[in-house]
Amino acid sequence: MKVWLYKEEKEKHLLVKFYKENHGEGEFIGDLDEASIKALIVKYKPNANVEQAYGTLDYFGMLPLLVIK
Repeated sequence: MKVWLYKEEKEKHLLVKFYKENHGEGEFIGDLDEASIKALIVKYKPNANVEQAYGTLDYFGMLPLLVIK
């Protein structure tokens, strides 16, 4: 799956968005396999339900992750 990644860091949180298509924000990080995408999700949000998060990205084309610092 081709993936774009957008990050917005604030004092109290980090917002990370994964996209399946170019939406004009973020950078193209590559054509990644399922395992690589799941590893990236865990990297940014270790307590995420990885299967559900990957399914959301695959179905809806976007996965926002809000990480509270």
